[in-house]
Amino acid sequence: MSSTPSSWIGTTYHLSDLSAATIDDLRRVVRTFPIIDNHAHNLLQLGEAEGTSDVPFESITSEAQGAALTEHFGSTLSHIRAVNDLAGFFGCAASWADIVKYRNEWVRQNYEVLIQKCFAGIHGIMMDDGLNAEVVQPYEWHRRFVPRVSRIARIEVIAAKILEQLVRSSGVNSTSGSDLQREKNSSEALLIRFNGEFRNQIRACSNDPNVRGFKSVVCYRTGLDISLSSRKILRPQHSLTESDLLVAFHNFVLNAARKENFRIEEKAFNDYLVVAVCDVLSKRVEADGERLPFQFHTGLGDSDINLVHANPAYLQNLIAAFPDVDFVLLHSSYPYTKEAGYLASAYSNAYLDIGEVFPMLSRNGQESVIKEALDLAPASKILWSTDGHFFPETYWLANKQFREVFEKVLVGGVSIGDYNVSQAINIAVDIYFFNSNRLYGLAEEERYPQLFSRCGRSSINTTSPSIGDSESATLSVSSGSKTMSGPGARLVVGLVESQGLSSRSAASSDLAVLQSFLAVNPEVKYIWLQILDYTSTLRCRMIPIDSFKSIVRKSKYPSLTRGALRLLQTDEIIEGGTATGQFQLEPDLSTLATNTGHDAVAISATCETFWLEDGTKESLEGCPRSTLRRFVELAKSEFDITFLMGFEIEICFVQRTTDPSNGKVVSFEPHTHPHAWNAVYPATLSILPIIDQIVSALSKVGINLTMFHPEGAPGQWEFVLPPLAPLQACDMLLRARRIISNVAFSHNLQATCYPRPYPSSCGTACHAHYSVSPISYSDSFLAGVLDHLPGILALSLPVEESYKRVQGGIWAGGEWVGWGYQNKETPLRKIEEGHYELKTVDGLANIYLAMAAVMAAGLDGVRKKAPLTHRDCPFDPSKLTTQEREGYGITKSLPSTLEGALVELHSDEVLALGLGNGFVENYLAVKRGEMVMLKRMREDERRRWMIERY
Repeated sequence: MSSTPSSWIGTTYHLSDLSAATIDDLRRVVRTFPIIDNHAHNLLQLGEAEGTSDVPFESITSEAQGAALTEHFGSTLSHIRAVNDLAGFFGCAASWADIVKYRNEWVRQNYEVLIQKCFAGIHGIMMDDGLNAEVVQPYEWHRRFVPRVSRIARIEVIAAKILEQLVRSSGVNSTSGSDLQREKNSSEALLIRFNGEFRNQIRACSNDPNVRGFKSVVCYRTGLDISLSSRKILRPQHSLTESDLLVAFHNFVLNAARKENFRIEEKAFNDYLVVAVCDVLSKRVEADGERLPFQFHTGLGDSDINLVHANPAYLQNLIAAFPDVDFVLLHSSYPYTKEAGYLASAYSNAYLDIGEVFPMLSRNGQESVIKEALDLAPASKILWSTDGHFFPETYWLANKQFREVFEKVLVGGVSIGDYNVSQAINIAVDIYFFNSNRLYGLAEEERYPQLFSRCGRSSINTTSPSIGDSESATLSVSSGSKTMSGPGARLVVGLVESQGLSSRSAASSDLAVLQSFLAVNPEVKYIWLQILDYTSTLRCRMIPIDSFKSIVRKSKYPSLTRGALRLLQTDEIIEGGTATGQFQLEPDLSTLATNTGHDAVAISATCETFWLEDGTKESLEGCPRSTLRRFVELAKSEFDITFLMGFEIEICFVQRTTDPSNGKVVSFEPHTHPHAWNAVYPATLSILPIIDQIVSALSKVGINLTMFHPEGAPGQWEFVLPPLAPLQACDMLLRARRIISNVAFSHNLQATCYPRPYPSSCGTACHAHYSVSPISYSDSFLAGVLDHLPGILALSLPVEESYKRVQGGIWAGGEWVGWGYQNKETPLRKIEEGHYELKTVDGLANIYLAMAAVMAAGLDGVRKKAPLTHRDCPFDPSKLTTQEREGYGITKSLPSTLEGALVELHSDEVLALGLGNGFVENYLAVKRGEMVMLKRMREDERRRWMIERY
């Protein structure tokens, strides 16, 4: 079953003129405007959907459990009202027995139709998927019913999974617990390891385009009076001995190992989890400016909760300590709504959710909650949620009752003159939709500009008159870069990539993404369908926009000759290639981005592709992006491993010298003299305006650099990209390089990543960072990479000049297979637990294939549970004796020539099998053909020829 993104539009009242709105207009908007449900949960799987002893249907209007529920639920006002509402919904008598009978029949006959009806009016759901995964549907499954479903990651669930893995892998169990008790430093080591892994997992989630926030249930576990002490003690060189955190962790590990129960209920440890997440989210804001909200259960809950410690007032110190973290106080904080309203008014980073009391309270109680929320909290900081869970009727009841009560409150306020109709409408649509849209970075107004006309607002830049000019309250959405980059674009991608879409519905979703992109970028006339071939040449098909729309609508993709699989830069098809046959280029609309940096490209956009076998939807062996994607999926499906990758772009800016007689380039010279690593000389100032233009152009398409600085070679600069999931990180690298090149060309400069632009200075690389999560797999992954590194070099150092960097003493990774903590003379430099930098990569690599080879090698190590026989080497291995190197497990040297690396790749069965034997044959043929071609040139001619192209 599928729904279309426009399904809610036809039922939404169209308010043509906000300034002339009447009470009747207000009522219609309140009854029909779409909702973003900022906090809800998964529905039960079909086999559980009638309710179970653990999850009874009677619980839909009560937090009670056991006898308190079964013996008394029928006499509460909330239940009596729900019975009447549901009787109208099912068209049956107003008795609980009849409702259960009718709804169970509906569940058996067509569960999805029931869900669709219950989800009426919902545009998006921020879904906390921390419930028991064995009985509920995954969050992605719900996308078939509403246009947007995003994940809210529950931190205690993440922590419990990591702890279970670490405790089991460390050998701690019910019989060895006493040993651990005697050696408390073992717990300290395990805690330090957990700290790194937990933070890495939170970072990975924050980079997942489907995750739009985090949630904690610390309120249930140990209460909201959270200590900040762990913020000080978990620092390098700081002993944890005798700290409350270590004691709590130690007790938890012992109990967890003994009881096989990893539910975390140790106050100091629960508090630490919250503080650690806040720390990661704060640093994310510092690094790239993106904020992800942090939700907290507050107020009422089931009988597990300590209601006194569920008061959100306890969170005041935490909110004040982390001003860059947006805190969402869930469930109306009932019965502490006034306290939550104060926090939302006093702190710019505190927000009040007014969910769960619908349908848990009587009508009068619900009305009081809304009024108390509006008493003090700015309307721009109030969010609506259903807290829907398990049963679809919980969504329907919450939305129905909220709309009814909200209408009464707003109409009442207008009637006594507290605000006028237009202000009331703005309050309504903000709480329904725009506040959550802004807070969670959804950018739905870009996909659905009709939203504004439906509520009488004229454009994206309309500011709600109900909330004045407060910066924290404004609903203005900066159009800034007219691109689909950033969180809004990533969420569009998440929708398109949702599982279970038919080809027709997938095409429909793709078309919706394209139309949304063009709505924001109306100047785009051409789409460049882009491929990166085996010589790392960027090639593209330029398609007029109307033709591209037809391609997307019909899923009839452009084709490319199979000769491209053995094609040189000169368009020569080398021996073994053929111009017979073709493959198809499937656009990946998640990569749509406007071209920028030069006026000539301003009316176009780029879209990356997947290569498909002709006439099928099967990936073509050797497709660089499909190959990388496949290894990401294998790691996730086999071991639940996720990765982050990030790249350091090194670029030399050079000036062309041309022959006046024919205009041909005769040489390239450095743009600035003198030049040194991280140094800013007076001569450097001449290029700073160009660098600023590059940084701004990158930011315009959502690429926010971590840092940039002069590098060691003449005219050389480094631009450090933020970490992302592997495929997205490689896409970003290509996009960033093109923008840098465009800006440079607009100033009559060439930006080159040629690995050896000057024989007398350091080379140009593209250092690749990767992190493995869980970090418990990082050693075996590293062992696999080291074992296959000589063959990987054929892909990561793909031209002969690349191997002039394979030597000791130049900070380029050295010449021996090994690793070292913060050691630039080993090919793998350890940054922190689970995070490594591969130094033997340069800008001429097809980065997708190089990183795919790294993942193939690493996963081979994980599958084999390979021990890490290489030790941490703190020295330049080339300066050690053979015996000293062997002491660090260093016995194999890296290839010193491209041919040597190609031989290694050819003989590496793991890489050949993983990447595809057919691809390896094509790649070897291309590289050897390229070597023959380049060797025909003089050295100066070859250098000039390569700089012109790379």
